[in-house]
Amino acid sequence: MECPDCGGSCVSQEIGPNQAPSTQLADAILDVEEGDHVVFTRQCWTCGWSEDRHIKVTAIETDVGDPAIVERQQRLSELVDELQQIDDDETLKAALRDVRRRRQSTDNATTEPEEDGV
Repeated sequence: MECPDCGGSCVSQEIGPNQAPSTQLADAILDVEEGDHVVFTRQCWTCGWSEDRHIKVTAIETDVGDPAIVERQQRLSELVDELQQIDDDETLKAALRDVRRRRQSTDNATTEPEEDGV
């Protein structure tokens, strides 16, 4: 970041109050509650210029995701975590074959015409 006063590049950024020095602005904003505020401070170490920006949260709107999609994503994450723990290449190959076989049999079952008993 460049200093708007002297053009120097020694500008620090801090988030407060009650935030760790390494806190990113986006994380600080996501952590505040309605009615709280965040102070974003920038300071140039070359010329002494500084600026405080006070961000007050007046309303929070939250959209909840589709529970089925969230649950599916959690299952996929669990599956990837399990697969990453497997060191044996043959076990991975066998798991991949099994998944493909199950998917193919499921796909075939849904595309087969139903028998009407005629």
